[in-house]
Amino acid sequence: MKSLAIEREFGSGGREIGKKVAELAGISCYDGSLMAQVAETKGLSLDMLKEYDEKKTGSVLYNISLLASYNYSRNNSQVFELYYELQKTIKSLEMQGPAVFIGRSSTEILRDSPRTVRVFIYSSDMDKRIERIVRTENVSPDQAKKMMDKKERERRDYFKFWTDKDWSDKANYDMALNTSVLSTDDCARILLSAIKGTAV
Repeated sequence: MKSLAIEREFGSGGREIGKKVAELAGISCYDGSLMAQVAETKGLSLDMLKEYDEKKTGSVLYNISLLASYNYSRNNSQVFELYYELQKTIKSLEMQGPAVFIGRSSTEILRDSPRTVRVFIYSSDMDKRIERIVRTENVSPDQAKKMMDKKERERRDYFKFWTDKDWSDKANYDMALNTSVLSTDDCARILLSAIKGTAV
């Protein structure tokens, strides 16, 4: 069985799909909580990051990249040290056995691994994305649209910052799944088959 690395549009259901695959396969799933753990091992206070992050992005490593831009001379080396530590951690976990990695440019960190399937999950139906965000975040449709635009920009900028690549370029991935035509269960089944190397 292979590992799975996921990048996803906000509101596409990508996190839900990743967790479903991990549950079905009986393997670990790593997302933002892993990033917080890496930050803690480096002694970087999440409260300190929030002081520098006027946008309140909610993304630990994106906050760190912003922190570097606010106070380059003092924090820049620590920022890059932390990202490289994140790379080492993800690669080490992948070497230990199959797992699901969600976001944080894990698709690029594991790009050269023959043991990892890399996928981009998106939705071509804007209304469906907004409906999902309204449901999962308990916000109004207008708030959902603002959240979607903000998260989209953050994820695109984060990916570009660390990889110098276009986050939504399908050439970066082994496959792309559209949740406007596939259910999250369908996607989980397809990806489970992909990491197991079996027919769908």
